[in-house]
Parts: sequence; C-alpha cells; structure tokens
Amino acid sequence: ENSTQIEGLHTDLCTVKEQNVAILADRDSVQNERDGLESETSNLREELASIKSSLASSSDQVATLTVERDKSVKLNEDLSSDIGSAKSELVSAEEKNEQLTQAFEEHLKQMRTLESDLCTMKEEKGVLA
Repeated sequence: ENSTQIEGLHTDLCTVKEQNVAILADRDSVQNERDGLESETSNLREELASIKSSLASSSDQVATLTVERDKSVKLNEDLSSDIGSAKSELVSAEEKNEQLTQAFEEHLKQMRTLESDLCTMKEEKGVLA
C-alpha cells in the first residue's frame, strides 16, 4: 500500500513538475511579450514626442503665416484706399483740366475777337487818314 501511495505521489510530483515547467515556459513567454510591449511603448512615446514637436513647429509656422496674411490684408486695404483716393484726385484733375481748357478756349476766342477788332480799327483809321 505504501508503494502504491509512493507511486501515486511520484506521479503527482511528475505532474506538478510538468505543470511547473509549463508555467515557467508561459512566464518566460509572457515576460518576452512584456519586454516587446515595453519596447514598442518606448518607441511610440518617442514617435509621439516627435509628432508633438512637429505640431508645435507647425503651429508656430501657422501663427507666422497668419501674421503675414493679416499684414497683407491690411496692406491691400491701404492700397485699395490709396487707389480710390488717386482715382478721385484724377477725376478732380480731369474736371479742372476741362475747366482750364474751356477757359483757355474762351480766352483765345476773346483774343481773336480783340485782334480782329484791332485790325478793323487800324483799317478804319487808315481810311480816315
């Protein structure tokens, strides 16, 4: 009976040893997987840091471009205003030019009339003399 018990215990011990070997193999496998995940996590953290850095750089570029765009918009508004003023001044100058041209033509017409009158007076004076 002791021998049967010893054989049973030996069988149980062998089973426990096999289970222990399987558990140790599982533990090693889990540890290897854990090490791989830690490495992957580290790589992902580095990639995330790089992405954050790129994002910060992009945000700075967007801010700079926004400032430049706002300056361009302001400059365009100023130029549009200046063009509007220049057009208005041009219209005023054209109107003034037209007035001066009419005044000059009127003056020229008066000068011709005076010249004609002078010639007529000279002729009359020559006839009278």
